[in-house]
Amino acid sequence: MKYAFIITIIVLCSFSWVTESHSLTIGPARLEVRLPAGEVAVADYYVQNETENPLHVSVEPESWYGSIYDYKGLQAKDWIKAEPAEFDIKPKEIKKIAVKIKVPTNMSGELVAQIFFASLMPGSDNTAGAGIQSRVGAILYVAIKDTEKVKAKIESINVSETIAKGNKEVAIKVTVANEGNIHILPESGRVLVKSEESEQVVQLPLLTKQEILPKRNFTYTAIWNNPVVKEGKYTVFCEIKYGKMYGREKTAKLESSFEADSSGKVMPK
Repeated sequence: MKYAFIITIIVLCSFSWVTESHSLTIGPARLEVRLPAGEVAVADYYVQNETENPLHVSVEPESWYGSIYDYKGLQAKDWIKAEPAEFDIKPKEIKKIAVKIKVPTNMSGELVAQIFFASLMPGSDNTAGAGIQSRVGAILYVAIKDTEKVKAKIESINVSETIAKGNKEVAIKVTVANEGNIHILPESGRVLVKSEESEQVVQLPLLTKQEILPKRNFTYTAIWNNPVVKEGKYTVFCEIKYGKMYGREKTAKLESSFEADSSGKVMPK
């Protein structure tokens, strides 16, 4: 069994640095990693006491999205251990906490947990007598290497015209389904609109900043501001790229169409 720091053995897919409550700031707030079954690694978390009082903090990992993932009775505490699991932190102090991740050998796909940091203000006898002051979580995704099923498809394209702040705009909504066993976060997406004469009318970025959990879908949107169209039929081509963080870069594509009337109004599709 290997044991090493996270930066040496884990392929870091992405993470964000800070989440906070009125008492604590922690980071990383989101960590996505990839490990083989049976592997052990350590991630460093940083905790800052934002108050003017000393705090007692406990680290409480919890399994997440239990209605989506089959954890087979596995609890987050079975594969996540904080060292230390409890600690005192002075006002404005920053502490580094090592969180050990041990990937079970009987699981596949992905494990997801929230690592909660619960803070309590000590009482007069230096015990945690004042109750919980805050509880803030950092989400951890662990893809189990070589067991991931990375598959998505574009289910539908919906085109509609609206008026936003007095200006005409066309919203192109693209619904993507995750058919795999791990979450996906598309690296990029685009929408291309062509006329009946196959001339490119516009190319738009598809806003793909939201993850999609397994067996779920999400609708991303491209906004076409102040569109200039004439009467006729238009083709909409959509594509997303995903899976790069798992070493399996893929593309999902779909075509649809819409029509504009004699006034250039885009008809619902």
